[in-house]
Amino acid sequence: MRDILIIMKKELRRFFTDRRLLLSLVLPGILIYVVYSLMGSMMGNMFGEDETYVPRVCVIGEADSFRAAMNSIGFAYTEVPYDSAEAARADLKEKKIDLVVEYEPDFAAKKAAREADETQPAPTVKVTGYSTENHSSSAAAAVSAALSLSASVVTERTFYNVVNEDLSTPEDTSMMIVSMIMPMLLMMLLFSGSMAVATESIAGEKERGTIATLLITPVPRGSIAIGKILALSITALFSSVVSFVAVLAALPKLMGGDSGMVDLGVYGVGTYLGIFAVIVITVLVFTVLLSVLSTLAKSVKEASQYALPVMMLVMLMGIASMFGGKSGGLWVYFIPVFNAATCMAGLFSKSFTATGFAITLGVNAACVALGVFGLTKLFGNEKVMFNK
Repeated sequence: MRDILIIMKKELRRFFTDRRLLLSLVLPGILIYVVYSLMGSMMGNMFGEDETYVPRVCVIGEADSFRAAMNSIGFAYTEVPYDSAEAARADLKEKKIDLVVEYEPDFAAKKAAREADETQPAPTVKVTGYSTENHSSSAAAAVSAALSLSASVVTERTFYNVVNEDLSTPEDTSMMIVSMIMPMLLMMLLFSGSMAVATESIAGEKERGTIATLLITPVPRGSIAIGKILALSITALFSSVVSFVAVLAALPKLMGGDSGMVDLGVYGVGTYLGIFAVIVITVLVFTVLLSVLSTLAKSVKEASQYALPVMMLVMLMGIASMFGGKSGGLWVYFIPVFNAATCMAGLFSKSFTATGFAITLGVNAACVALGVFGLTKLFGNEKVMFNK
């Protein structure tokens, strides 16, 4: 028993006195708490009601009746007047308003006739919006519920019918699904592809002792570092492109086999070229970052431990873009890596800006240049390269 306790104390002392090992034990738990907390907050912001937003609604006919129905449930909205339903629908398509509510002509008279004689046809109220727009869909749900309640508030008889019309096209639905799912999947695939090659390349050679032979050759160490990064980037990019094509092919299956929900034909060549440019610069960022971590590590296992927190942060950034990251201002494009996920979401939803795209490429290219410079300095450090 005494021998067992001695061995146990020795191992525990090693665990809790080695800073690197202790950090690898504690950091994943901290990051899980942060990631899950932020994920819950993002999901709440996406699916919950935005109490600060007041929907813009156009009411055609019977505005007083509509106001009474909305006041009964305390629904706040801004009424936008229009001369005709056609003009209102035109602005609805341009997303200048959120909802159009159309009362049937002679609605009051038809409703009164219905109240007096149940055999008379019930008039209709049409609620038109977009299911793919958060503000429009939430406003349509509230308005439809209030009107339906008001239609039969006196008795169980229905005095008028509420009809909902969704202007979202299959193309809108497809873009919404793809823009939510693809950035997160791509970020994880790009990082996994880079991690698979970068962590082993340098740390593996240090662990096997072959890095020493390479470093004593006449080739400048800076050239060795750059050559490794380029080779690793090409390998990681190849892996990422294969994964990207596989995801595109499997995406309809992911949607339960309903290929109508996901139509990748809505995107043109320009969109795919833009996505490819973002993929290339993101792979370079991941490869350089993981190469630096691999250089600092003494073994492949230690390099993988260093990469784990980074992977969780990348996952968080992908999730953030999934839950509305593309709706932020231009400042989000100045955040390395996150700007790539945001740019992908914008490209897939056809809501990106050329300025944001240019900032994304420029910021990440600057990060790559800075990382390459730092890696060349690390290759010139004897203590780092020979684990002294």
